[in-house]
Amino acid sequence: MMSTLVAVALIPVAVLFTHAYLSGRRSLQFHSLTGTIGILWDLSLSIFYMLYRTFGGAVEGSTLEIEGALLAYFIIHGIVAMIVIGLESVMLATGLMSIRRKRQNTWHRRLAPYMYILWFGAFLSGEAVYLANYVL
Repeated sequence: MMSTLVAVALIPVAVLFTHAYLSGRRSLQFHSLTGTIGILWDLSLSIFYMLYRTFGGAVEGSTLEIEGALLAYFIIHGIVAMIVIGLESVMLATGLMSIRRKRQNTWHRRLAPYMYILWFGAFLSGEAVYLANYVL
């Protein structure tokens, strides 16, 4: 149940991040709004789910044996997710500074492609495991 909720709830974040990334590249309207909502939504979900799993939250109906190559996969997925959380925090802070100072922060623009690519990597790797374990 919890994995399904997180897997489905991250799909709108993908849409928000794509809009924010593309509109930010073109300096279009609503970039800051979709970016802020996407980051806050993702941070809330990611941190909640990591805490849930860390403190004994079981995945209902899971028969997944986590060892060997799958353990390495999850370790890499977790490390990338932690890096993304850090990047999201920096992107949120630099974005808010840009709005406040009414000029573009260079770090915000430089880090955006890395955050976008890493976020999608973490998202797709999590969705792949979810689909393989619960849907297929």
